[in-house]
Amino acid sequence: MKRLAKIIVILLVIVYISKVGITTFANKNETTVVTYGSISIAFNAQGYVIKNEMLINAPFDGKIKKLVQSGEKIPKGTPIVEVYSADFDEEKLHQLEEIDRKLKNQDTNIPFYSDIQKLDNIIKKEEQNYQNAIQQGRPNADKIQKRIEDLKAKKEEILSKGPIILQKIESLKEQKEYLEKYVEKNMITVNSPESGIVSYYFDGSENILNERNMFNLNPTQLENLNFQSKEISTEVKGDYPFVKIVDNLEWYLALVLNEKQQDLLKEDSNVKILIDNYGGELRGKVIKTYKGDDKLYIGIIEMIDEYPDFYKTSKIDVKIKVKEYNGLKIPLSSIVQKEGKEGVFVIKNGKVPTFKEVVIKATDGKYAIVESVDKTSGLKAYDEIAVNGEDYLSK
Repeated sequence: MKRLAKIIVILLVIVYISKVGITTFANKNETTVVTYGSISIAFNAQGYVIKNEMLINAPFDGKIKKLVQSGEKIPKGTPIVEVYSADFDEEKLHQLEEIDRKLKNQDTNIPFYSDIQKLDNIIKKEEQNYQNAIQQGRPNADKIQKRIEDLKAKKEEILSKGPIILQKIESLKEQKEYLEKYVEKNMITVNSPESGIVSYYFDGSENILNERNMFNLNPTQLENLNFQSKEISTEVKGDYPFVKIVDNLEWYLALVLNEKQQDLLKEDSNVKILIDNYGGELRGKVIKTYKGDDKLYIGIIEMIDEYPDFYKTSKIDVKIKVKEYNGLKIPLSSIVQKEGKEGVFVIKNGKVPTFKEVVIKATDGKYAIVESVDKTSGLKAYDEIAVNGEDYLSK
């Protein structure tokens, strides 16, 4: 009887070992190797770009000639655009260019040319003195006017006695002066009041998405904004903005958040931002989160890195990386609970799977970063583990 019982036990052990071996072999393609990796705690959100912009209004109805294109960085005082009145005769501008070309090609090594130049400079100076005297009510205005008349008479005398070419040059100069006054009256050159990026893009959000208003945003208001970005090309309307100077050193992102996302964003914490259709990863700092309405929140992120298209963009799809964990990276499906402990099954050389206890540091729902509880003989990099840990609980 004892011998029979012994034979039965031996047979059961053989069957068990065979079963485990077959199972291990059958599930060989459902194993993976433990590696070092990283997991990001992140979420997708709608981002609204907040810029520090200086808007410049057109001085009158008309057309513009861009001296600087959108996206260019310029210092303060740079001429950026010329504005021409609606009835401006462009032919006058072409005539002025042609006269300038002719004057540059004239031979100035002729008799009396330098004398005429000196007289012109003196007359110009005296005319300015006369204007100042009139404005200030000085009694010597009449004497200055008399000097101007005498200088002009002397000039006419020289011209009448000089070569014909001298009179031709003088005629060109008079035409140039007339055309310059016409252009000056009908054209204004706009210089940049500050340094920054030039932008002719407008989308109607300028009065909402700005630094003055960024702590008073409402999710519904943002979601109802009708963003139709349009670049001003040629036509402008008086007293309406047509160009901006955008601060390229300072910009922000406003995020519409649900409660779970709001809990992840901690004020003064650093985050990383991935912008849809842009390959770079940008750094930012959470400066504030606040309730926007009954269900949604607003998060404000101060951006550290530049985004090339921020000057012409107001609404972007973003992914916010709140935190990154590094360590042993394994499939979440590998982790099971056994006897109240979390762990994985390590498989070595086709032997019986061995349970190794781990602590989950982070998970993204698909993978997990873990640490081994037993630092000596626990889970290590390059161990082979079961992908579906549940399959081995009953083995």
